Amino acid sequence: MDYQPPSHLLEVLQKIEYEEALSDQDPRYVDSQEARGSEKTFTRLARNFGWDPASNAFFAPHEKHILFFGHIGIGKTTELRRYAVQLNASRRFYVVEVDVLAKLDRNNLQYTEVLMAMAETLLERLHGDGFVLGAEALEPLQRWFGNVVETQATTKELSAELKTVAEGGGGIPGLIKLLASFTAAFKTGSSQKSEWRREIRNDFTTLAQAFNTLIRRAEAHLVREARAERLLFLIDGTDKMRGEDTQQFFVQDAEQLLAIATLVIYTAPLHLKYDGRLGGKLDADIVLPMMKLYERDGLPFEAGWRTMRQLLLLRADRCLFTSDAEVDRLVEFSGGHPRELLRLLKLCCELAEDRIDASVVQTAIEKLAADYRYFLKPADYVLLKTIDRNPADGGNDEQAQQLLHRLALLQYNDGTWRRSHPVVRTLEGYGAAGG
Repeated sequence: MDYQPPSHLLEVLQKIEYEEALSDQDPRYVDSQEARGSEKTFTRLARNFGWDPASNAFFAPHEKHILFFGHIGIGKTTELRRYAVQLNASRRFYVVEVDVLAKLDRNNLQYTEVLMAMAETLLERLHGDGFVLGAEALEPLQRWFGNVVETQATTKELSAELKTVAEGGGGIPGLIKLLASFTAAFKTGSSQKSEWRREIRNDFTTLAQAFNTLIRRAEAHLVREARAERLLFLIDGTDKMRGEDTQQFFVQDAEQLLAIATLVIYTAPLHLKYDGRLGGKLDADIVLPMMKLYERDGLPFEAGWRTMRQLLLLRADRCLFTSDAEVDRLVEFSGGHPRELLRLLKLCCELAEDRIDASVVQTAIEKLAADYRYFLKPADYVLLKTIDRNPADGGNDEQAQQLLHRLALLQYNDGTWRRSHPVVRTLEGYGAAGG
C-alpha cells in the first residue's frame, strides 16, 4: 500500500520525533545529497578508509578514527545509515553500528563505557549473523574480566553465571552477557559505575590489547568467510553529549580512543571542529553540509527548496495547508535545517484550529524566534549581523562556536559560508544591532 502522509493535525503532531533517524527504506526518507551539495561526502569518507567506490580499489589503513561533523539535528544518523548500507554492500567492510544513546547514559558518557558498548555490539552482530569465534579471540577479554571479578569487592554482586563467563566460559553469548552487565550499570547510574571506570582506566592497556585481539581475530574470520576485509565501527550519538563531556571524550581522552586499532566513525558536534583543541589526533575533515535554500550570492537554490518541501509534505499532507505559500514560508524560516522545520511544524499543529494558514505560520515563527531571544546577547546580534554582511566572516572564537552550537548561526557548503538563522533576523535585537 502506498504511503499516505498524516492528514489530521493531531496525527502529525504525535508523529513528530526530533531524534528519529530514517533508513533509506522508510517512505519518509528524502535523498538530500543534491540539496546539501554533499554528493562527494560519501566518496571522501570511503576513500579515507581505503576504498574507492568508483573503481573498487582497496588499500585500507591499519587504523583510522574519523569525526563526522554537522549541526545537531540535520540528519547525520540518517545519512550514516545510508552510508553503512553502501559500505556493507561493498563486502570490503563489516559495519558495526553502535547507538550509544540506546546503550548508555548520554548525560554522563566517557570513553570507558563507549569501548564496552563497541565490544558488546560487535559480538552481538557477529553472533546474530551466525559467525563463531574461537577461544583464542575471546580469551584475552575474558581474562581481563576475570581479573576484575577477582580484584573488585563490588563484583560480589555479579551472579555466579557471570563469574563463570569471566573465568572463560559461555563463548560469544556469555561474553555478550558479561559486557551487557557493564553497559547496563553505566546507563542506570549504578553505584558500580565509578568503580568500573576506575578499573578500566587503571588497566586500560591490557583491555585495549584484548579488544584489539578480538578485532583482529574477527577480521581474519570474516576474510576466511569471504564476508569482509575490515571491521568499521559507526559510533552514533556522541554528537549529543554535554559540552564538558564532549571535550573530555574527544580531546582529553583522544589517546585512549586511538589505542583501539580499528576503523571508526564518530558523530561529532560542529562547533568542536573549530575550537582548536583537537590537536590533529582525530581526523576532523568530514562535514555533512546542511541543506541550503540560497546560494552565497543570495540566489535561490531550487534543489534545497524542493527537498525541504518534500520533507515537510511527507510528514503533513498538503490538505492541511491553506496554500503553497504557507509551506514555502515554513521552509524559508527553517533556514534549511530539518529539525527546525519540524519545530515550526509542531508549533503550527499546536496552534491551528483546522488548517495551517498564514497567521498560524507567523505565530509559529514568532514563538521559535522567542526561543533564541532568551539566550542571545547584544554582542551576539552584532556578530550575526556582521557575518550576514560578509558570509565568509565570523571567526572561530568561542562566541561564534556557541552560536553555531545553538543554531543561531547556520553553516553551509561544507563550511565555506555562514548566515544567521532566519528567525533570529526577525528579532528586534537583530534590527537594532550595529555591525
